[in-house]
Amino acid sequence: MNIRTSITVICLALSLATEAVVAQAAEAAKSGASSQKAQSNSTSASASQKSRAVPVYTPPKRGAPLARVGGGSRGVDDGLPYISVITPDHVGYTSMSAPVLYWYISEDMKTRFEFALINDDDIEPMVEVTSEQTMTAGLNSMNLADHGVTLQPGVAYQWSVALVSDENKRSSDIVSSGQIELLAMTEAQQQLLENAAGEERVAILAREGYWYDTFDSMSRLIADDPDNTTLRTQRATLLEQIGLPVVSAASR
Repeated sequence: MNIRTSITVICLALSLATEAVVAQAAEAAKSGASSQKAQSNSTSASASQKSRAVPVYTPPKRGAPLARVGGGSRGVDDGLPYISVITPDHVGYTSMSAPVLYWYISEDMKTRFEFALINDDDIEPMVEVTSEQTMTAGLNSMNLADHGVTLQPGVAYQWSVALVSDENKRSSDIVSSGQIELLAMTEAQQQLLENAAGEERVAILAREGYWYDTFDSMSRLIADDPDNTTLRTQRATLLEQIGLPVVSAASR
């Protein structure tokens, strides 16, 4: 074999070796990209699953007497309309000085309706609303801001809804009531919520024990996306957690 032939063989061998190295590198890069993409998809799926987790309401740790009247499962099978405030059976917290309060009624009712918010230190109710219009079945609400109300921290307020069928026999009223207290958030809680939105915000509020904020935030999400069955299921689960199975079943 002459020198020229040897050089040609050597060059061909080097070329083949180079192509093999390049192919291996390309394959490794492709494999790494696929692995990274899979990991990214897994992370995204995990984050999405986390945001979709059912919120869990954590009641206040301090002991408190039962505060809700009505609701639960009472009155469901007696043929009477069912009405319930949407509140836990203990004093529920809010971080808002003028929150939105919700209640549920089982059927359309054309009878007198009364709403009242009371501070036990005052003789007269802070808010007293009477309506003769037909009450619509399902969830109803009242924004205290529309009535110029500002709650004070550390005060447990009682609020109630009532269906009045006979003015001369108030003992026949169908009534439900609960309590609410304004509790300022700590700096740590505020930081948790600073960049939270949507379902994540609802989950944080529930975990921190702010029932009224939790339910209002969830209801607003549903109002913006009424056909979202996942949100409706999450809200129904929250209602089950506070002992309102009838309302929960009707809210899905």
